[in-house]
Amino acid sequence: MTEIGLVGAYIRGTYTGTPTRVAKLLKKQKGICPQCKQHFTPEDLIEVDHIIPKSKGGKDTYNNLQALHRHCHDVKSKNDYLYDWHL
Repeated sequence: MTEIGLVGAYIRGTYTGTPTRVAKLLKKQKGICPQCKQHFTPEDLIEVDHIIPKSKGGKDTYNNLQALHRHCHDVKSKNDYLYDWHL
């Protein structure tokens, strides 16, 4: 499968190597990381993030979840922590 075909399979949720939750989020996001606005590639490490952290009352629902590159998730989590620390 070509790289474009593989990413398309991720987005359509038909690639069997992608967990269902991640595949649904990738499809919803049209294959784009909302943090950096870059397209995901097959080599990327993808993590599921709570838009509103559970520690702030965020729910574990698809409306509150997003797929992020691992490094984008690290930055967002650090910023969430620093914001809480300064309050």
